[in-house]
Amino acid sequence: MEFSLRVFVIFVIFANASTLANPVLKPLKKPEPRIINGDEASSGQFPWQAALYITRPGETTWCGGALISSRWILTAGHCVHYATHFKIALGSNSLVGVDPDRVVIDTVQYILHENYNSNTLDNDIALVMLPYAVTFNDKIQPVALSSGTLSDGTTATVSGWGLTSDSASEPSTSLNYISLTTISNSNCNRVYGELPTGAVCAQRTTSIVQSTCEGDSGGPFVTYTSSGPLHVGVVSFGHPDGCESGNPVAFARTDYYRNWIKLKTGV
Repeated sequence: MEFSLRVFVIFVIFANASTLANPVLKPLKKPEPRIINGDEASSGQFPWQAALYITRPGETTWCGGALISSRWILTAGHCVHYATHFKIALGSNSLVGVDPDRVVIDTVQYILHENYNSNTLDNDIALVMLPYAVTFNDKIQPVALSSGTLSDGTTATVSGWGLTSDSASEPSTSLNYISLTTISNSNCNRVYGELPTGAVCAQRTTSIVQSTCEGDSGGPFVTYTSSGPLHVGVVSFGHPDGCESGNPVAFARTDYYRNWIKLKTGV
């Protein structure tokens, strides 16, 4: 579910060079989940990370996403629902200032899962298509998609530019990340009731409260294996008590939607 919390988006990355020294803040009417008590990412640490600035009729929103090929970004269904335009930033951890590694692309093409339900968040997954193939380098690389079953107790990393506390009113200008561990659906159902179709939950296993929150929806949940990083989930929703409540975060499972992704993209 989406929550009625105030969020701001910094879209200086979409301004021309003459305005880059003066960041512009614009209020968002629809918030998306954020990183709480995370660490700042190093340059190139998450080369698949995408920032999505989304236009809908009468409003704008902000989400994360993951580059999965030269033409496709994987994100959450609620991020693209009713979208009319996307500005997508790749290659940079920062949302402000000049960065020669940053690539900004406009597109209007996306695929929302046919059975997405905005009330229950069943099938909360979508794809955004780039108008041309992006060039890969050490700061822009796709992430491989998991096709094996995601087991309980799996630790993975989630990254994003979302708010960093419940009291914050602006997103982080730098990319942050945390590690969370998946829990059983039965344990998560005790918190949320019946989980949406294709969802899995994860949370911090220590006393330190770490979570996602507004601005992180659609972002990648990635585990590291001997064969390299694997995308295992898409940030979907958190608890209405707030991002610092210590409750689990829900993700759309990549393995559950692997065949759908391949059918739509060939990836």
